[in-house]
Amino acid sequence: MKRLPVVILLMVTALVAVVTGCRDEVRYDARLTAADSLLTTAPDSALALVETLTRDSLTTDGDRAYRDLLLTQARYKCYITATSDSDINRALAYYRAHSGEQEKLTRAYIYKGAVMEELGLPDSAMLYYKHAEATAASDDYFNLGYVNLKIAELYMDQLSQDSIAIQRLKESITYFGLINDTTYLISSLGSLGSFYGTIAPDSAIIYLDQAITLSKQYNPSLQYSHKSTLAGIYFYQNDFASAKELAIDILKNGVDYCNQTQFYYYAALSYIKMGYVDSAKSVLRIIPSPLDAVDSMNYYNTFAEIANAENNYEVYKEYNEQSHNLTERILSESQKGEIALAEGKFDKLQSEKHFKEKSSIAFKRTLILIVFFLIIIASLIFWGRQLLLKRANETRLIKSSLEDALFKLKEQANRNKTVSSLVSHRINALNELYQDIRVKINDESRVKRIIPLSSVLKSLNERQAIIKIRLNQKFWDEMILSVNGEYNGVYSFVEKHYPNLTDKELKIFCLLCANLSPQIIRLCMNFTSAKTVTNYRSIIVKKKMGLDMSFEDFLKKYVNDELPCGE
Repeated sequence: MKRLPVVILLMVTALVAVVTGCRDEVRYDARLTAADSLLTTAPDSALALVETLTRDSLTTDGDRAYRDLLLTQARYKCYITATSDSDINRALAYYRAHSGEQEKLTRAYIYKGAVMEELGLPDSAMLYYKHAEATAASDDYFNLGYVNLKIAELYMDQLSQDSIAIQRLKESITYFGLINDTTYLISSLGSLGSFYGTIAPDSAIIYLDQAITLSKQYNPSLQYSHKSTLAGIYFYQNDFASAKELAIDILKNGVDYCNQTQFYYYAALSYIKMGYVDSAKSVLRIIPSPLDAVDSMNYYNTFAEIANAENNYEVYKEYNEQSHNLTERILSESQKGEIALAEGKFDKLQSEKHFKEKSSIAFKRTLILIVFFLIIIASLIFWGRQLLLKRANETRLIKSSLEDALFKLKEQANRNKTVSSLVSHRINALNELYQDIRVKINDESRVKRIIPLSSVLKSLNERQAIIKIRLNQKFWDEMILSVNGEYNGVYSFVEKHYPNLTDKELKIFCLLCANLSPQIIRLCMNFTSAKTVTNYRSIIVKKKMGLDMSFEDFLKKYVNDELPCGE
């Protein structure tokens, strides 16, 4: 009884673990998972099941992607040559976007490669096989074994890279051996044995014997195609007895499982080499009609060897000539194919070389343009930075000038009490200007080291960096009161008697009367240069007011009431 709570606790923990695990697991349509389970043992049934499921009948994107993957996979396993890659492309796009589907993404890459291979694009196929290999989990032994098998076959069929193909086949054998997948293990062993047949017969015999042994144990029907390959190796090694024994075994037990006709010729020729001509004739009587030019050539060779063994030289010569002519035709067609292939490869290499040259030139031009624009941008940024620093320095000088003006005005007010009320207006106005300048200086102190390009372009338009401030009407009212008080209403006089003066010119006139420096006036009027203020000094009096005197002379004569009559 004491153990009961512990048992209950363990059961609850297990239940929670199961529920939690199920919550994270992606659930697919049961018909799809059933089709997936049939792919290895009954691909035709899997195909029939998947073809009954349309994309519209499935409710989730995951089910639709799974259906596209299984459809491509089933068609491939049923030897239905692909004419389009649209189905596998949809599946691949989905699994690329869902990182939790690593195994299906690996499969999608594999069958995208298989489809590319069927569409006649071996380079693209290899690329997707490599993607599959890189994507597969380290313990996904089946897919790692299968993709190594596909890469090996592609190297053998298209790329003629013997050493790489052998290494890949050995890796596939290792992976399939780890999971004891006998079907693909037998296939890999047989492919490696067949590949070794012409370059290392002893190794070929070892691997083919292993494939035959496993086939007898797990899938007897698979042994006969490997026996046919092994019979050929024995025959060309002059081990005619072993070749004949294997060929006869296939004739007796494996004709229904082996669609190769080559073993008939191995049996017949082995009998001839061993001196059993009648047995060779018996084999030829049951041989199927030649399927292609190679079969026909073997057929003529076998009859020629029989005629030669019987000393029937006329018949031997006839069959030998037919075989020779057929051989020349096969070689000619093969050479034409090789020449076409070589020309295609040459054209491809030339095209790639031309493309690389054009790309290199385009890259260099682009790089030069980028460097050129970077230099321009860096120059503009440096120039703008210098302008901003210059503006900050000028602003600090103006601040210092304002401080001096304020100090002098305050001293004047302290010394002469009678003018203190008049001076106070100017002090108030300059104080306001001083505060604006101080704010601008504080802003300048926070200027970043990297100046935005927009600020640089703006500075280009302005020709020179300036600080722009906005003076309110209170400033101008204080300045006008101060100038009128100090110079007997000169501002009001000029405003009344010279209506052709603009508002800007009147403001400049007021600031000139207040004895402000050209730099301060430039700042108040947002001019780019103090020289503009000097020009206005002459324009206002001589051109606008029509007086043949300087501004200072006008101001002095007005205060002393010495202006010409009518002025």
